[in-house]
Amino acid sequence: SRWFQQAAEAGDPQAQNELGRLLFTGLGGVQDPAAALTWFEKAAASGSPDYIFDFASALETASGGANMPRVVDLYTRAAQAGHVEAAVSLAMLYQTGTGVDQNLPEAVRLNEIGVTAGSARAQNNLGQLLARGEGIEQDYARAAELFSAAANQGLGEAMGNLGVLYENGFGVPQDTEKADALYRMSGGADLVEQREKTEYQYDPRLAAPPSDAAGQEALNKGARADDPVALFQLGWLLVTQPDPKFSDWIAAYQAFEKGAERGHGPSMANLSLMYFKGQGAPQDYVLGHMWMLMAKRAGAPTPTLDALFSKTATSDQVLAAQSRAADMLEDQGAEIHP
Repeated sequence: SRWFQQAAEAGDPQAQNELGRLLFTGLGGVQDPAAALTWFEKAAASGSPDYIFDFASALETASGGANMPRVVDLYTRAAQAGHVEAAVSLAMLYQTGTGVDQNLPEAVRLNEIGVTAGSARAQNNLGQLLARGEGIEQDYARAAELFSAAANQGLGEAMGNLGVLYENGFGVPQDTEKADALYRMSGGADLVEQREKTEYQYDPRLAAPPSDAAGQEALNKGARADDPVALFQLGWLLVTQPDPKFSDWIAAYQAFEKGAERGHGPSMANLSLMYFKGQGAPQDYVLGHMWMLMAKRAGAPTPTLDALFSKTATSDQVLAAQSRAADMLEDQGAEIHP
């Protein structure tokens, strides 16, 4: 690090960037993020897209969202200069509306650039957009191809996403054994076991759901009328079948989603878990964390969700989830209910 320090002070951009990396990560023996950003910025001033990308990445991680407009500008400059991973990082910001207005078609366009270049991150991110039908027509088959390509490059998140498709039969033949194998490859046996053991929670303020025919009909009628309590109870019944293979995950997801959108806290918590588990919808830690945050605000307890997400989240996913939750609260005028 002494050589890098001397060369950096002499104005060498490569040394400035390397010194920034050492100080940012602490690999040189001393960790100093503020000094690291100074050296990254000096290196980026040379105009190298690699150094601009490194500065943007470090600034995004260190600032906690405070400097996102500048991060967007830096990623844009690097992407326009042909830096593939900068285009992929910029796509994620457009996808989540972080530091820039949300623009899903632009996120798709930028990820397509990364896919053409063979970026595993781009393959996984575009696969998620295709699976959800966001900014592009829903296409589970192509999503599966992209998740598989990213998984073959060793991207754990893509392995998990591909597992979700196999578990639910989205775009591929349903294959529970293959799904389980992919889950274990993506996060390790301990994480898979924890995810499987995390159970959906019932709202303790409610009486047990009706079990007689008349009560079931009344419940279905209430759900069709978008009553949040009826939607929650219907979703809970669908995910708690004695034999999980008889659970209707997609219908449960739709019920919890409608209940969550109508401000019901426990529906938010269970919808969050569905995203974490990848049941009823493609696995998505950003949306899972977003709904967990919304559930907390609504007063629903989420300790098991906190523990689950802490073992799977990246800093990008945390920031994206916080941004989405803030946008949703602004759109709803913070009108949510426990």
